[in-house]
Amino acid sequence: MVNKRATIHVTGIVQGVGFRPFVYRVAKSLSLLGYVLNLGDAGVEIIVEGEETHIQKLIQSVRNDSPSISRIDTLDLEWTDSQEEFKEFQIHKSSTIRNEDAIPVLPPDIAICKDCVNDLMYENSRWYLYPFTSCAACGPRFSTITDLPYDRPNTTMLDFPLCDTCNTGYINPIDRRYHAQTTACHNCGPVYHLVDNRGATIANTNPIERTAQLIDEGAIVALQGISGTHIATKTSNHEPIETLRLRKKRSHRPFAIMVRDLSTLKHLSHINELEEKILTSWRRPIVLVMKTTISLKK
Repeated sequence: MVNKRATIHVTGIVQGVGFRPFVYRVAKSLSLLGYVLNLGDAGVEIIVEGEETHIQKLIQSVRNDSPSISRIDTLDLEWTDSQEEFKEFQIHKSSTIRNEDAIPVLPPDIAICKDCVNDLMYENSRWYLYPFTSCAACGPRFSTITDLPYDRPNTTMLDFPLCDTCNTGYINPIDRRYHAQTTACHNCGPVYHLVDNRGATIANTNPIERTAQLIDEGAIVALQGISGTHIATKTSNHEPIETLRLRKKRSHRPFAIMVRDLSTLKHLSHINELEEKILTSWRRPIVLVMKTTISLKK
């Protein structure tokens, strides 16, 4: 049987969403040879050689089974005879080549996934209580990008070289942090700290625990996170809410509230199936729901 070669160009949300590792795993499972790489215009190039039926299965999988966060806008395909150029399938170093007519689509910031939440809360995990944990399926994207293609040197993570242990996962094809550009841990990633209203660091304290205490005591705090700074205070305390309304000049417009989990939310509001689906999606947006008569103070 004569092998074929396919050159595939994909545009859409295909960088920073685990697309290349996905293509890599499918290509390897089909015994295909070639490579996948990011392009400078936010697209992806796949060059693959092998049996035509296997290449067709790869293309079908790319169209139908790509990571849920990805979005394919165009898939251009060119068939030629195999050049027997490759010995294996690899993720190649990204290219800076740009299609000047292409409109780059930047990957969005993605809410933390369940696997990373487990890492965060499991005491024996390397990422236990490390708030900046992420993987190929979640974490900041848009808010960290400084240039394209989407690779670590083109993000704000440039200043945080991977430690040996994180790098082991980064280069391991079966690891969910394979080629995850925001990979980090306690040893090599960003750190967090608490400062007072004059900008002085509050030392000798657990910043997250102390911030929680301050909120519980009625303080108003600023939380610098993905894509900006969030103002937070205790919703069941009337005084800081009124102070915040005065400072923000929002006498009537409602504030968004955070809840621990869906169980708590269902105690405070009436939510339907669609609202629940949106609230728990990778976007984690603010959603308007019908409140119950139960007071937050309870």
